[in-house]
Order: sequence, then C-alpha cells, then structure tokens
Amino acid sequence: MRCCSGTHVHHSGDAPLSTADTPEDMPAVRALATDAVILVEGEVVLLERDHPPHEGAWVLPGGLVERDETAQEACEREVREEVGMNVAAETFVGLFDDPDRDERGNVSAAYRCRPIGDATPTPREEAAQVDLFDPDELPRLGFDHEQIVAGAVKTNSQT
Repeated sequence: MRCCSGTHVHHSGDAPLSTADTPEDMPAVRALATDAVILVEGEVVLLERDHPPHEGAWVLPGGLVERDETAQEACEREVREEVGMNVAAETFVGLFDDPDRDERGNVSAAYRCRPIGDATPTPREEAAQVDLFDPDELPRLGFDHEQIVAGAVKTNSQT
C-alpha cells in the first residue's frame, strides 16, 4: 500500500479500491459508519433490513459517512433516508470497532438522536418496515446494535 485518500486506497498494483470492492480485495482499512439511537416517547426506532447483510433483522438506522460530511451529519442524513425523520444527533454514545461487529469491516460512531418535528418513522431506503420498541423488550438485533442501544439508554439515564 502506498497511499490512502478517502475511500480509495492504492495498493501495489496501483488500481484504486473502494468500499464497494469484495472483502477479498479490500486492504486492511475499515470504513466509518454511524448508527442512530432515536427514542420516541421512551421507545427505540428500529428498521427491518431489506437486504444483506442481516436481511430481515431489526437494526438501528445508519450508514457510511460520506467524504464531505461529519459523522454527526451522516447520522442525521441516514435517519432521513432510511426512516424519514429529522433528528439532531446530540449525544455521542461511543465508537464500536470490534473487528467482528460487521462482516464488511465497518466501524460505527453511534449517537443518541432527538427527533425534530414529526416523530413518525416511515420505511424508506433499506427498510422493509419500521417500528418502535421498548428498550427492555427488543427483538433480536443485527450487528452489535443491542450493545449500542444499551449504551445509549445508559447515557440517557445519566443526563
């Protein structure tokens, strides 16, 4: 590997790789994603994924950080795209970077988010359906999202 620039890494073959390449082709770098814990009247907004990985699993809204935005901005954008809500990513919950948390290798910056305006989530991109769940009675979640929700709920009780 000779240099790194955004999502493209130049390796010895000088062909740029991107986060869309297959895992076998990827260099030893990991993309930054975000996950949003949105509490609406004490319940967590979750979406059911409509594609792999974890197709059919309930997960938090979230996705990759684009080159021209901060992690907080990406978190707010992903929530709009996936569940149609405007939110403020107010509280940093933590950085979730276990190498096994996501088979794509993503590292997640998780935020607790406050709804702005209409707090009615609706399925959009990547969501088969959206629902609200009591944090103590969550369905089985994809990725490491149970750990993220637990961290956000703990952070919420301390504020």
